[in-house]
Parts: sequence; C-alpha cells; structure tokens
Amino acid sequence: MNTVALQKTFQSSTSPLNAMSEFAPGFFIVRTERVYTMNKTIRTGCQRVQVSLCFLLCVLFLLFIAGPGGVFAEEASDEAGRLTSLVDKVIDAYGGREAIEGMHSLHLRGKIEAFMLHDRGTYELWFRRERKLRVETKYQHAWEVRILNGERGYRSSDSLPLEEVFGPRYFAMVYQYKHLDILHDLLKGTYQIRSAGRSSLNGNDVEVLRLKDSEGTVMDIVVEARTFHIVKVTGYFSAEGKKTELSAEFSDFRKVGALQFPFRVTNYAAGMKIAETVIDEYSLNPEIVDSLFGPQAIHSL
Repeated sequence: MNTVALQKTFQSSTSPLNAMSEFAPGFFIVRTERVYTMNKTIRTGCQRVQVSLCFLLCVLFLLFIAGPGGVFAEEASDEAGRLTSLVDKVIDAYGGREAIEGMHSLHLRGKIEAFMLHDRGTYELWFRRERKLRVETKYQHAWEVRILNGERGYRSSDSLPLEEVFGPRYFAMVYQYKHLDILHDLLKGTYQIRSAGRSSLNGNDVEVLRLKDSEGTVMDIVVEARTFHIVKVTGYFSAEGKKTELSAEFSDFRKVGALQFPFRVTNYAAGMKIAETVIDEYSLNPEIVDSLFGPQAIHSL
C-alpha cells in the first residue's frame, strides 16, 4: 500500500481501533476476545458485587431496621426484670411473702394532730381484707367516723348526721384502704408498674413507681433506696372536675410480729400538710365482726 492509500485509510477511519482492524485484522480479533473476556469478567464481578450488596443490605436491615425493635424489647424486658426485683426487695424489707399474705386484719391506735382544724385527739383504725375499713377520730372539739364496706362508704361527725358518701369522699376512703393493703396487692400483681424516675425525699435517695390497677386507680409509691421501705404514697383522683391528690409519708418503721410498720404518718392534701398521726400500737389479725363496718355501727363518740 502506497502513502496516499494509507493516508486515505486513516482519514476514513473513525477511531484508532478501526484503523488497527483495517491494517491488522488479527489485532482486532484478539482485542475483541479480550474485550469480551473483560466484559464477562466485569459482569461476573458486578453480579458478585450485587450479591454482596444484597447480603450487606440484609445485615443492615437486621441491625438498623429490625434491630432497634429487638433492642427496645430487650431493654423493656430488662426494665421489667429490674422492677420485679425492686418489688421483691420491698416485699422482703417488710417481712416477706408469707408474713404479708398471713395478715388479714389490722387494728391500730394512736394520736393525731390536725393542722387545718388546729385540734388534736385520738385516732383508731380497723382494717380487714376485701375492702373493709373503719376510722374513728376523736378531737378535743369534734369527732368523725368513716366507714368503707366494699363498694359503699359512710360518714358521720359531730356536725353531720350519718350519710352515704360518693365521689371524692368515697374515693378518699378507697385510697386509704388501698395504701394499707398495697403490699398484698403488689404480691398479687394487681398493679401495672412503671418507674417514674429517681429523686430524693427528706435527704434520702428514692425511686418513684407509678401504679395503676384495673379500676383506674393511679398511685405513686416512693421507695427508699437504702431500706426499700415505702416512705410515701400518693393517690390521684378528680374532685368537682379538678384533679387532686392525697399523700401520706411514712417514717419511724418498727417490727410488729414478722412485719414492719410505720409509727409516724404525715398526711397531705394537694401538697398541703394537713395532719400527723403517731401510732401507739398495732394489733395483727384481730377478730373484727362484720357489724363494725355497717352504717348502723356509727354512733356518737
């Protein structure tokens, strides 16, 4: 091929590869085979990469999509276990399961000071399982009797005749009964329990547990971290369309039989200190006749 023909060939070529195929057919074939082999290798590599990517995405899904649910479930399980352990420590601190289940009734006497009334006097309480409660308060200038008998409540005082009570007055009696029976209810699993956080009370570290039962009763119990005693109970309910709360703080714990009881109780209403009771004696499992919890048993003190 002369120089002119060579120049024409190069001018008509659209690429260096075309030029090489024109003058070196063998190069094109070899090049094509190499390109085909390379393409095949690339495709195979891409397939492998795709498989690897799919595997990686599955792992990422398990870790970051499905994983959090599992982590949260594990955390929830851990928290439930922690709360169960805390309740068990509370039960043990008061004398144990057998002692708590063995208490069916309770009678106590003490002295009360009512800060709102600017009066003081004696305080006597009878408690029996299955929602029976009687409280007699004899002040220097007044008296009051409150009775809870199952689903009914009654009240009488020096200034009011016997009456059946409803609403806040009834719920206040139910609240008092439930906080007296709270250990037994914790054993029975009556409440849904969650932690409301850690805090301090009277200089001691505590944890607040929020309790809710099937009746809708909501109470907070405050557990002291060192002794595992319940040092405060707060009950929440509505009165005349407004939410209010009743609280009782417990201190001066002593052993009575196989159980621990507080010998000082301080009462609050809506955060205001209203009374303090010092217990002189507890009597465990006394025989209490049914008639003591009937309205006919209310008489002038």
